[in-house]
Amino acid sequence: MPQISLIVCTRNRAESLPVCLNSIEQAAVANRAVEVELLIVDNGSTDATAAVLLAWQKSTSVRCRVLPAEQRGLSHARNHGLEHATGKIIAFTDDDCTVAPDYLTQVERAYAADAGPTLRGGRVELGDPRDLPFTIKTDLAPQRFTGGHPGGFIHGCNLTMSRSALELVGRFDTRLGAGQPIGAAEDSDFVYRAHRSGVMVLYDPLIVVFHHHGRRDFAEVKLLQDVYNLGNGALYAKHGLRDWKLLFRICRDIRSGLWEYFGGPLADNGLSHRKNLRGNLRGAMRFWLSSLGGD
Repeated sequence: MPQISLIVCTRNRAESLPVCLNSIEQAAVANRAVEVELLIVDNGSTDATAAVLLAWQKSTSVRCRVLPAEQRGLSHARNHGLEHATGKIIAFTDDDCTVAPDYLTQVERAYAADAGPTLRGGRVELGDPRDLPFTIKTDLAPQRFTGGHPGGFIHGCNLTMSRSALELVGRFDTRLGAGQPIGAAEDSDFVYRAHRSGVMVLYDPLIVVFHHHGRRDFAEVKLLQDVYNLGNGALYAKHGLRDWKLLFRICRDIRSGLWEYFGGPLADNGLSHRKNLRGNLRGAMRFWLSSLGGD
């Protein structure tokens, strides 16, 4: 049984994928004492991804399996990876990320002294300084999640957990995530459910990945924020009525939207509170409609 199962889900990133995989190989070579299996889930790529993966798998020294996932969507792909993971620790990174050279060592170190089920996120730095400082988390102090809205506390591109935590939380909600009508929040929902299940949820700044997201125009950030707004609305619809901290967050957002209407400031990222709320409402409606077919 490997110590760490590292899962990378990919779709149509044949050109940039080797950069991600090579960083994982370099980390594995630098930390041979850590037993790792790499699971690459190909979520229906139509470009040269299959050929790239075949060539890389033949050349690498890393224990690696390529898993085709027929059902479209990131949450489906992540669940497919989880079905095949055999490690004591499960880790996720994205195909547009690179891991730090000591990534595997830091993951093993973080879980070595845990007494119970634990889920951890790590630091997410910009992979290219030309990209806008978005979808990153650069806090240098350790943190513990104590409830409320989980968005941004842990990023899905640097998400790890003990097997005991996975057994408590279950799988990702396939109504959420890229490739679905609600194209976000599958990772936030997973983190939230972990906390509600009694899993300790921590942020460890020593576990580092670099995000090469490529967004250099603020218009692209606005489009991505629209997707996040849908995801937040789905999160409120799924959990808000059972959690006063989430309800407090909704009330605070409504207050900010009303203040903006009467001349108050925009959100910290320069976006409109009212537009965010409209996106939340659409996300909630989409979630409720998707729930009519069952959970």
